[in-house]
Amino acid sequence: MNTASSPVKSRMRWPVATIGGATPMRDVAEALVADELGALAVVENHALIGVIAERDVVRHVAAGADPDHTRAADMMSTELVTVAPGDTLDAAAALMREAAVRHLPVLDGQELVGFLSIRDLLDADLAGA
Repeated sequence: MNTASSPVKSRMRWPVATIGGATPMRDVAEALVADELGALAVVENHALIGVIAERDVVRHVAAGADPDHTRAADMMSTELVTVAPGDTLDAAAALMREAAVRHLPVLDGQELVGFLSIRDLLDADLAGA
């Protein structure tokens, strides 16, 4: 089977690491490090409201943000690019390139069901080689 035509659900990660919008930056950074993640989903009332990537934390630290008073909601990306579990890995890779992102939330309707990273795509490419 051509790996590029495999569905996102074949490589997405679950469970998804989530945080609330009021989470302090220090806790966001600790969660990223503890679980060796590149991004976290920001969820409020069971709904995805944003994504925080490592780059977002670094950008805010470099700008002098206070890690105890800057909240996840202040740092998160809200213009979300998402994929569905049945979308192909090739389509997901194209979305990542177009949007210049490294992580995609996977939504089944409005429900967050997984996360796909550039690392997952690379692993799929290597497995198919």
